[in-house]
Amino acid sequence: MLPSEQLRKEIEEKYNINLEQYAWSDELKKEIFSIELDDTIETQASTLKEIYEHGFNIGHCGLTSRYVCRKFDEANLYYGKANLLINTKAAPNGEHAWTTLNNNLIDTTLMIAIPKDKIQEMGYYTEKQIAPISARMLSEYDTYDTEFEKAKQTNTKIK
Repeated sequence: MLPSEQLRKEIEEKYNINLEQYAWSDELKKEIFSIELDDTIETQASTLKEIYEHGFNIGHCGLTSRYVCRKFDEANLYYGKANLLINTKAAPNGEHAWTTLNNNLIDTTLMIAIPKDKIQEMGYYTEKQIAPISARMLSEYDTYDTEFEKAKQTNTKIK
C-alpha cells in the first residue's frame, strides 16, 4: 500500500467517511504516475511514481499539483484548506493545494478525485486560484530531492 493510500485509510477511519469511492481510477493513476520530473531540478527520481512510492508527495501538494498541471493543459491549480487534512503532519491547519481536471478536484495527497459538486461537502475551501502560466512553473526551492536528502541525513531507509 502506498503512503497516500495509508493516509487516506487513516482519514477514513478518523472521520468515519468513505474516501475509497473517490480513489483514483487505474487510468488516472497510470497517467499521473507516468509524469516525468524536471531533470534539471530533480536528480533522485525520474517519475511521479517513484515519488508516490516513497510518500514524498505528502507535504508537497503544491509541487505535485504543478506537475499535474504541466501534464494536463486543462488542469487548474488552487490553494486553500482541506478539513480532512487538519492535524496531519504536513498540514496541521489544513493548508493544501489541488488541481481541477474534468470536473473533478484532484487531490494528489490522498489520491482522490472528487466531483466538483461535492468539493465543499468534503471540506475543501479555495483561497486562491493560481494563474495557468504560474501553475506550471517549478521552483528550485521546492523539490522532491530535498526529501531524499533528509532521508539520507536521518538514515531513513528509502524504499
